[in-house]
Amino acid sequence: MPPLPGCSALIATRNRWELLVGRSLPSIHHQTHAVREVVVVNDGASFNAEQQAVLRRLLHPLPLVVLDNRRAPGAAGAWNTGLEYLLALSRDGFVALLDDDDTWEASHVAENLRSAHREQADIVVSGLRLMVDGHEQERALPEALVPGDFLVGNPGWQGSNTFVSRRLWTLIRGFRDGLRSLNDRDLAIRLLKVPGSRIAYTGQWTATWYLSTQGDALSSPRSPAKISGLRWFWRLYGGEMSKAQAGAFFARAEGLFGVRRTEIEASGEDVPPHKRPWGDLHESF
Repeated sequence: MPPLPGCSALIATRNRWELLVGRSLPSIHHQTHAVREVVVVNDGASFNAEQQAVLRRLLHPLPLVVLDNRRAPGAAGAWNTGLEYLLALSRDGFVALLDDDDTWEASHVAENLRSAHREQADIVVSGLRLMVDGHEQERALPEALVPGDFLVGNPGWQGSNTFVSRRLWTLIRGFRDGLRSLNDRDLAIRLLKVPGSRIAYTGQWTATWYLSTQGDALSSPRSPAKISGLRWFWRLYGGEMSKAQAGAFFARAEGLFGVRRTEIEASGEDVPPHKRPWGDLHESF
């Protein structure tokens, strides 16, 4: 059997040092199939020399690249900063995302690579376990995903179980700079629409999403980022929704996040700068 392709790990972080060094990065270091390198993009206060030394010791012997977000503030700009660096290396293989407060099981990279190799896939989706305030929530393993699944909600493919080939990252040009939330759903729709893209599933829970109902998480009710993301998303995809899907979209926005339809539809500054199906990385990659 030919060797499995390589994989790079990409983390966007913003002022959550304790979680970064105590939770997410150790789970990358403990992978049974080592990643090629770890790229950490800082969307908050820059790391000082001592902090960078801590990161390098923690991940040794894995290569580490630390970057500051050079694009629009927020996770999308930070991820794009990391993707810009990685895609310029002109390698094959995959780029896997991990949020700075989430974890991978030790088998995550190996299981995703094996599934990609077996199915000749550009996208692999594994189970993302959901922990809310320390309690695991029951959810189904993702399977048979199609773009329409993401118009109303998310059936289980989010940041920390995103595992995509460099070829496909290049084709869709990464994320949309400035989109403050709902990046997972926008990304999934655009990836699944690429002609000829192939998706595989590990059928295993290999990552964990830690959600807190306290603080300023993007998913907190009426967070400015959530309101902005809902408004962008509606302007990007509202025209693709059936009447029933639109009704469900607005009902979910109000029920989960306390955001009314009138707020989402209102004119204002939260308007995406384009509607093209690509992200904002340069097309020359």
